[in-house]
Amino acid sequence: MGTIWQDVKFGVRVLLKSPAFTAVAVLVVALGIGANTAIFSVVNAVLLRPLPFEQPEQLVRIFGTNVRRNSLRRPHSFPNFADLRAQNTSFGAMSAYTGTSSALSVGDTPEQITGVTSTGEIFRVLKTKPALGRLLTPEDERAGGSPALVISHGLWQRRFGGDPGIVGRHVKLDGRDREIVGVTPAGFNFEFVPEPADFWSTINPGEELMSQRGAIWLESIGRLKDGMSVEQARSEMATVMGRLEQQYQDANAGIGTNLIPAHEDLVGDLRPTLLVLLGAVGFVLLIACANVANLLLARATGRGREIAVRVALGAGRMRIVRQLLTESLLLAIAGGLLGLLLATWGVELLAAFVPENVPRFGETGLDPTVLGFTLAATALTGLLFGLVPALQASRLDLNESLKEGGRSGMDGRGRSRVRSLLIVAEVALSLVLLVGAGLLIKSFVKLRSTDPGFDPNNTVTASLSLASVRYSEEEQIDRFYRQVIERIAQLPGVASVGAVTPLPLSGNGMAFSFRVVGQPDPPPGQRQSASARIITPDYFRAMGVPVKQGRAFNERDKTGAPPAIIVNEAFARRYLPGEEPLGKRLRLGINNIEGDIVGVVGDVRGSNLATEPAPEYYIPHALTPFGDMSLVVRTSTSDPAALAPAMRSVVGELDREQPLYDVRTMQSLLARSVARQRFSMTLIAIFAALAVMLASAGIFSVMSFLVAQRTHEIGIRMALGAQRRDILRLVVGHGMALTVAGLVIGLVGSYFLTRLMAGLLYQVSAKDPTVFAGIPLLLAVVALLACYLPARRATKVDPMVALRYE
Repeated sequence: MGTIWQDVKFGVRVLLKSPAFTAVAVLVVALGIGANTAIFSVVNAVLLRPLPFEQPEQLVRIFGTNVRRNSLRRPHSFPNFADLRAQNTSFGAMSAYTGTSSALSVGDTPEQITGVTSTGEIFRVLKTKPALGRLLTPEDERAGGSPALVISHGLWQRRFGGDPGIVGRHVKLDGRDREIVGVTPAGFNFEFVPEPADFWSTINPGEELMSQRGAIWLESIGRLKDGMSVEQARSEMATVMGRLEQQYQDANAGIGTNLIPAHEDLVGDLRPTLLVLLGAVGFVLLIACANVANLLLARATGRGREIAVRVALGAGRMRIVRQLLTESLLLAIAGGLLGLLLATWGVELLAAFVPENVPRFGETGLDPTVLGFTLAATALTGLLFGLVPALQASRLDLNESLKEGGRSGMDGRGRSRVRSLLIVAEVALSLVLLVGAGLLIKSFVKLRSTDPGFDPNNTVTASLSLASVRYSEEEQIDRFYRQVIERIAQLPGVASVGAVTPLPLSGNGMAFSFRVVGQPDPPPGQRQSASARIITPDYFRAMGVPVKQGRAFNERDKTGAPPAIIVNEAFARRYLPGEEPLGKRLRLGINNIEGDIVGVVGDVRGSNLATEPAPEYYIPHALTPFGDMSLVVRTSTSDPAALAPAMRSVVGELDREQPLYDVRTMQSLLARSVARQRFSMTLIAIFAALAVMLASAGIFSVMSFLVAQRTHEIGIRMALGAQRRDILRLVVGHGMALTVAGLVIGLVGSYFLTRLMAGLLYQVSAKDPTVFAGIPLLLAVVALLACYLPARRATKVDPMVALRYE
């Protein structure tokens, strides 16, 4: 122990005597460890840490499937869920739920809040205990609805000031009287709905929608019984669903079940992205290690005489290796401590541009697991960059090293070979990262330039959700939206106004069955369906969607008039191939509407830019008045969001209890739809740039060291008649030979490793020839510059001075 302490003290003194070398080495290590720690903290929070519920491994998502439509994650209808719940023996508790949004009225200011409407067992499934009062129970799930309302800890603090007497208080939710029966614990978050829940309420089994076996709209989650596996539950649920398919062939033909562990379902689509990022930042750490190893090798050359003296005094090779490794570990520890600080800042930077819908990112932090990772990375880093230089430095010719006249700068072939291999490795790793970044950048550019089917410029959207208590009649709903649209259209700077549900790129959607009148009826269970949007007459003009054939809706398309329907081009291509769509008659599965196609519009990418447009049909709002609609306002100003206060004022004048919420521009919705792609592209591009900087610095340092070591040789060559271009060719040629070797190895590695990124790319092959040709050329130019600067210095060597060089 005393010897180790002696090595540590000596190592500290040695490092302090070379502050420039120590600072550079520590900074390089800190960059590598800091970046790895920051990314690992995200991976740990999202992928590795269990869900924050009791026995989270028992939680399972239960989906419906439709093999005919290749759909593996469908919602359930309430009748199907109720039968699955009643007939299975695998689950201790099951709950169906859906995300919702309601207007909360407390005092004079209404607020639109998000929540969860579920069956009564939801908290039994999650095994959650209340912070105050009680949570929902199966007894709250009853016909006619329950007034019981559970609110989140955040809403309790924000809207009710943490009132300890909140339990039993009555509030208005969408105009209905509700009793707050409990408060969820602080930090409780159910991330299986799109937005954090402010409240929880039970469904009303007596509603008409609850009796329709074909109405699929409920998500489902269950808790397995002790000792029950997912596979066992999957087998039993398939049997139960098979019976339901036979029993209700019209609604359930081709319908099955799919069980996925809850944690896997929550983060499954993020796993490839985060693992690719972790691999990329791991490459950065390896390049940093190679750089520091090169620095240590160069430094060991200057310490050759010191090490020789220690050997002459009786120090064995292992003693020398241990001392040098101690110094490397000291550098790694200093770099690890600085890396932790950089990681803290890095996580804050990540939070600034991480996509909104990354689950559990809020749990990211430097917990014991992350600190353990940093400790392991620090120790491994110290060994990686310290072991080879230590072994090389301890292999020396004692007689040569102690000669007075020996040139202290001479470097052994073995050490030179190791430095060359490290440079080749740096170039190869950098090329893999650059190719990956190039593929993602090209993919993102293609995605961002994809035509969404509408004009997002100068357009602002906002949502309204009318309370059914105050707007129980369809005429009331239609009149309210007509008045809102008329008044907003009169505001200064407004060009056109429309309304739609669901709004494209909002993450919401709905689909209904239909049939083309005159075509044969499809077999049972094979009903045709398409996405549906309810719109007001001026929606297409406000959204900038082109009308390709026929006409748009107008004020005459209302109750009492012949029903009119508009379809998109994808609908016409798929369901009316080679036919004239105008005049075709459709019978829709929504409100039993039967009407003629009066127009065909351009395709709109409804869910996200990366998804091809689906067949859609549009229905006039006057025929099917929906209370939940999104306003679309096109302005003549460059800042459409500035219109928000005036829009809220218009709504408030018509109904002071009605909040206008989720106000945002269509450009921001467009940006949100590609946020995950932008996130992964940006991070890998940053890591690739850092890798290139480290690799070019490594090439520069090795070439500079080579010039210093070969000063005597260069002087002799110049004295014998070598021209400056010959010296330039000698130095640059050596550096570029190492670069070309690294590029070849890197291209081979890129060919295989970038296949892992195929799922992250959009309309770009993982073997894209332009990327595989352009990126090596770019890296070669950077390497050439890194070689040229030391070579240029070599051409300025004075032969007379060089011949006296020792």
